[in-house]
Amino acid sequence: MLVLDLRWLLFGFLLILIVVVAVAVGVDRRLRRRALLSMEKMLPVLERAPFGWLVLDDNLVYHYANPCARRLLGLTAASGPLPDEEWVYHLDDDRATAWQGDTSGCYRSVLLPSKQIVRWWVIPGGDLSTEPALSFSKGSEQRLTTVFMLDVTTQQRAERAARFLISDLSHELRTPIATILTHLEVLSLPNISEEISQQSLRFLKEESRRMARLVNDMLEFGRLETSTEMESRPVDLLALVEEAMAQITSQAEERQMALSLEADTPLPPVIGDPDRLRRVFLNLLDNAVKFSRPGDRVVVSLRRGEQGIECAVCDSGPGIPPEHLPHVTRRFYRVEPEKTEGSGLGLALVEEILRRHQSHLEIESRTQGEETGTCARFVLPLMEANEE
Repeated sequence: MLVLDLRWLLFGFLLILIVVVAVAVGVDRRLRRRALLSMEKMLPVLERAPFGWLVLDDNLVYHYANPCARRLLGLTAASGPLPDEEWVYHLDDDRATAWQGDTSGCYRSVLLPSKQIVRWWVIPGGDLSTEPALSFSKGSEQRLTTVFMLDVTTQQRAERAARFLISDLSHELRTPIATILTHLEVLSLPNISEEISQQSLRFLKEESRRMARLVNDMLEFGRLETSTEMESRPVDLLALVEEAMAQITSQAEERQMALSLEADTPLPPVIGDPDRLRRVFLNLLDNAVKFSRPGDRVVVSLRRGEQGIECAVCDSGPGIPPEHLPHVTRRFYRVEPEKTEGSGLGLALVEEILRRHQSHLEIESRTQGEETGTCARFVLPLMEANEE
């Protein structure tokens, strides 16, 4: 009787074990099915994601790359071997490090051949066969490594521009600050003559104005370099140029110079930031008037061309010597710093603003012959061309 009870007890135990295993298998299948459905729902999201998502194995063969990852890394297919590029070696190093037990993964910023800067996060994953939704090789024992990446080019350039801004500004402010401090000391001396006092006051005013121009131009330059977007809307270029010329007219009259405008009419609107474009013409007109002689003339022309509105600001001044011409758009570069006022940022600002408007500044100058002078030319895209 005792033997019979033990048999039934063993049978009951086995029956319970079978039930438990069956339930576990059922739950596992449900979980796998739910995970698969979840993955299938996630894939369309990852396809449209603004960040890169890459899955690769130990042989550096990627089994999936979403469109953003393919664009950033220059990959032409959704799967395949990674190219033989320097950044791939860095990625392989980070993949190996991530599998050495650091569950937080590896971070790195990399400069790609396209000059884009990408920051990636490499984390170890699971077995390839656990992700059937990605069409991985079934039964493969290769390990899965997942890479998330972001394009940080704009952010890195903005940070670098901010560092250069602070460095350049502090360097350029040293001279006017030193001059101001020197003349303040002179004014504090006893028994100085009225002539010396007036001379020191004049220097203080000039250097203070120079510092104000320098700070304002540097702040504007910094805003341009660190901003990621610029206002873009239809601009009546003819009206904008007339406003800029009106602001410079009194300065031209004081120097006995003639200003004129030549324009095709009607002119179609261009696409851009009106305030920044006005700054372009103001800076070019200011340079033309500042570096010309009494009796010279300045002509602004606006012509409709195949690529857009062809703009030019030309003067009949003495021109820019050839050795200086390649450098005039550099920050703080001045041809004759002792003879002219300015921050040395005028043309650098113009070039940067035009670059943001998909345009390019070209400068021609003649210093010899009967007709001397300088012409600054650029083309602004039309509204309809931009929209297309």
